Amino acid sequence: MKKLIFLILIISIIFAHLDGQERKYSNNRDVLQSSNLLESFSKKVKYTPNEPVEIVTDTILSTGFEVKLKYHSLENNFISNFTTDEDLSAKETHYKDFEAELRVLIHGELITEGLINKRLFKGYANVEFWKQAIMQHVWIDYQNSTDQYVQLNTSFRVLETETYKDFSILINSLGSIEIKEINLLSNTI
Repeated sequence: MKKLIFLILIISIIFAHLDGQERKYSNNRDVLQSSNLLESFSKKVKYTPNEPVEIVTDTILSTGFEVKLKYHSLENNFISNFTTDEDLSAKETHYKDFEAELRVLIHGELITEGLINKRLFKGYANVEFWKQAIMQHVWIDYQNSTDQYVQLNTSFRVLETETYKDFSILINSLGSIEIKEINLLSNTI
């Protein structure tokens, strides 16, 4: 009985020692590929921007309009771009989308508030544009603002292309909002 247990122990040690010997002379890429792990180890994931972004604007115009904007990145809302490097590793870049929280007051009294994001402009382009576009900027257009209204401008761009759409947002003294598309160049769609 002791000889049988000793024989089983010796055979187990030999098999344990031989496990993986065929991989000894394989490169890491082949070993990962045979284990179906190559994709998860060779995929590089990057977030742009990699840290949360928040830009706060609080402006009082001489006309009595006060504009409060909080432009920020959306951590769980992004557009993904997939590429392959020269070493055949996959690169996945997640571009975070943005939105702006808007509050407009006149002489200290709130006249309108809401979100500026892609949903506000969905009627101005096809669905495919909005699936690929990211809000680039929102700013107060001081030059075109008057005593009657304040004008904001915003821009959306399809990443890694020259395709974009620009809009003006006019907010009158009663809080009504009017959106106009701005066609600056032939690259707008």
